[in-house]
Amino acid sequence: MKHVRWFLIVCWTLTPAFGLRAAQDSGSVETTVKTVTLDPESKAPVVILETVGDKRLLPIWIDMPEARAIALELEQIAPPRPLTHDLIRNLLNGLSVKLQRVTVSDLRNNTYFAVLSLEFRGQTLEIDSRPSDAIAVALRMKAPIYATTEVLAKAKPLLTPSSRGEQARQKLGLQTQDLTAELAALLDLSSQRGVLVADVAAGSPAANAGLQRGDILTKANDKPVQSTANFDAVLEAAKAPAQIRLEVLREGKPIVIMIDSPS
Repeated sequence: MKHVRWFLIVCWTLTPAFGLRAAQDSGSVETTVKTVTLDPESKAPVVILETVGDKRLLPIWIDMPEARAIALELEQIAPPRPLTHDLIRNLLNGLSVKLQRVTVSDLRNNTYFAVLSLEFRGQTLEIDSRPSDAIAVALRMKAPIYATTEVLAKAKPLLTPSSRGEQARQKLGLQTQDLTAELAALLDLSSQRGVLVADVAAGSPAANAGLQRGDILTKANDKPVQSTANFDAVLEAAKAPAQIRLEVLREGKPIVIMIDSPS
């Protein structure tokens, strides 16, 4: 441990050579992680930040491993062994380095940039990072997440849902993602197929019906739900004012939830 501490001190001393720079304060806005979802057109994962004050949305397109890392932390699912972002947290905690904040700092050529602001022995320094990694680490270390006003101004909006099923899901206030084999294994549901509820909007029909983030949809109107596309098809076929019967797994226990079909 002494050798590791000494190496970190040397890195701080040789700042230019290691790509670190002194922290600089710039106009930024605090955000929270609203959800992790899929782009309705490209089907690529997107983490959506929401500004604390005026609820502006900042979608950031990321890779699947980082999307899973963020989703696992949002759902408070502990993997059996530390993943990469867990390891980073453990290293920083072990070295008594405090993560003050992360900031989504720039958007250039459709690529987002971020910095981690670290405090170590009275010095505050910034380290370049991909936003997805920065967000995954910030969630694990309970550190605030900021975005610069420039990034918010330049951010690309998400496309509106294209299918009737996607539109119906949005009206219900639901964000879902397919339950992959990896995620199912982490949930101790290795043989289970279904759709994970990634987010439920407060005050939405889904929330009022009792759906919760982390629920797993297995059937809708007695039809197996093995993907978000399956679920969207049921929503598209349902006609208001009918109700949709959802079979749900919550913490491994089956429950039934009735939800009004969106008009």
